[in-house]
Amino acid sequence: MSQLPVAILSDIHANIEALRAVLADIDAQGIHSIINLGDTIGYGPDPAACIDLVQQRCTLNICGNHDYAVLHDAEGFNPIAYAAVEFARQQLKPSDGNPDRQRRWAFLRNLDPIAELDGFEVMHGSPRQPITEYVLPSDPGQEQSKLKDIFAAMNRPIAFIGHTHYPGVIEEGDTEFYLPIRFDNRYALSGKRAIINVGSVGQPRDRDIRSCYVVFDGKAVEWRRVAYDVEKTVAKVAKSGGLHEICGLRLREGK
Repeated sequence: MSQLPVAILSDIHANIEALRAVLADIDAQGIHSIINLGDTIGYGPDPAACIDLVQQRCTLNICGNHDYAVLHDAEGFNPIAYAAVEFARQQLKPSDGNPDRQRRWAFLRNLDPIAELDGFEVMHGSPRQPITEYVLPSDPGQEQSKLKDIFAAMNRPIAFIGHTHYPGVIEEGDTEFYLPIRFDNRYALSGKRAIINVGSVGQPRDRDIRSCYVVFDGKAVEWRRVAYDVEKTVAKVAKSGGLHEICGLRLREGK
């Protein structure tokens, strides 16, 4: 059980600079409960450091598709994402009895795909397919049947997700994806069931280069944006020897 208020973040993607900046912002608010919705690794240059930090700081960690792929297989991943999975696997896979590697591998292996808490539930993808399914901003206008099935799979009135890296709200029965700006970055629970995307810490895709996460107090959700040293991460990606340079370059544009 997580104590409210709780910070909920997702899609760190091995970006330690972004993660440290977000944790500093959380600490400045005096928040002690942190939920990580997965994809702690993938795309970024520091998978081991990010796993170490979420193990230390997060109350609950959930399995994302990149976390799962490193353990199993990156089936269906595009070449850039596939290379990132292979890079992370080489950094993390247990070898020569190294206890830190063994601990990190065990962390990934023991991640749950979904968790139900008091009044809300959390997963990476969707309530229907918690690790892999994308709930897209276009779905309310174009995929009402898909959303009906997803809402039917919910066991709590609010579901927090990540995966698309695109923050916003979908209320049951509505035909619009509500951007945080609609609510001045603070969405008060309306009584309708809702799916809330918390955005991405380490790979924002909504044209805002700042990290994104939410704070939930039981009555409302606040999206927070946090600046971090983007260029430091870009340089690390370029020197990684295994990641495609676009994994760093796109951080400059938030896409």
